[in-house]
Amino acid sequence: MNYRRVGYTDIQVSEIGLGIWSIITDWWGADVNKAEEILRRSYEMGINFFDTADVYGEGKGEEIIGNVLSTKRDRIVILTKIGYDFYHKEGGKMKQKFDIPYLEFALKKSLERLNTDYIDILMIHNPKMTIIKNKEILSFLRSLKKDGIVRMIGVALGPTLGWREEGLEAIRNGYESLEYIYNIIEQNPGNEFLKFNIGHFIRVPHASDILDEDKWPILEDPKLHRSLKDINWLLKGVKNSVELKNFAEKKGMKLYQLALKFILKNDKVSSVIPNISSLSDLNKYTNMDNLPDLTEDDLNYIESYYKKHYIELNEESIKETLRYK
Repeated sequence: MNYRRVGYTDIQVSEIGLGIWSIITDWWGADVNKAEEILRRSYEMGINFFDTADVYGEGKGEEIIGNVLSTKRDRIVILTKIGYDFYHKEGGKMKQKFDIPYLEFALKKSLERLNTDYIDILMIHNPKMTIIKNKEILSFLRSLKKDGIVRMIGVALGPTLGWREEGLEAIRNGYESLEYIYNIIEQNPGNEFLKFNIGHFIRVPHASDILDEDKWPILEDPKLHRSLKDINWLLKGVKNSVELKNFAEKKGMKLYQLALKFILKNDKVSSVIPNISSLSDLNKYTNMDNLPDLTEDDLNYIESYYKKHYIELNEESIKETLRYK
């Protein structure tokens, strides 16, 4: 496993991270024992970066990290997120909440579940522009750094692709890291974010399974991230990826490996978080040894391929975000 420095800090993370969302939420058929097994094995394989949120499994995601890895606290990096009030649902639904008393409460609960007295990277979870611009929230988060409770602060953009203005505003305001969707198909707005020397944590690297030929044919599935996508977008994406799959094979790798290699070629990327929901997935997405590096010619080919086959899909993805604003 290779490790990278996060932005300008001294935090070192594994280039492949484990996202707790995909092993603990009901969407994925949560099984705590199975999740803990994946967590243990990922650590044994060299993964030291664990991406979670208080809302994942309504606290269970943080709990399993605390249960399994608390004795290794100084050897792991935890990113967690707060901002969804799942403690007080209305009509069975939770709302976002970013007032300071609630954030203090949520952080306290996260620390308890994680069985730790500090968070490496704390992010506000899917905030709108008004929250990102809120100076009181930023001041509160900075005070946590000053007090040694948090090492780094950031913004998780979502739940969909897009949020260009929000991401750039977060960077301008002094947030030190972003988590967002970025892949060969959906390169924007990520390409703009990657110009900045901050922490970059990349999710959905396989574009809702389009860039993983093992998941073809793509079917609708309410349990998967692809449920947020129009099925026609997914089908068009697969159709447009056949030639790229052939290109990957000529390079001696699978398409899903090429997808990860492309992201990791950018040295500003801190860590990539594939959707891992089984030990098989874990082995598959961490098996990057002995693969050839991408050359400048390879990157030029991928850039031209994007312009020919993917740019319209990228633009459609960004437009989808409007329904969440």
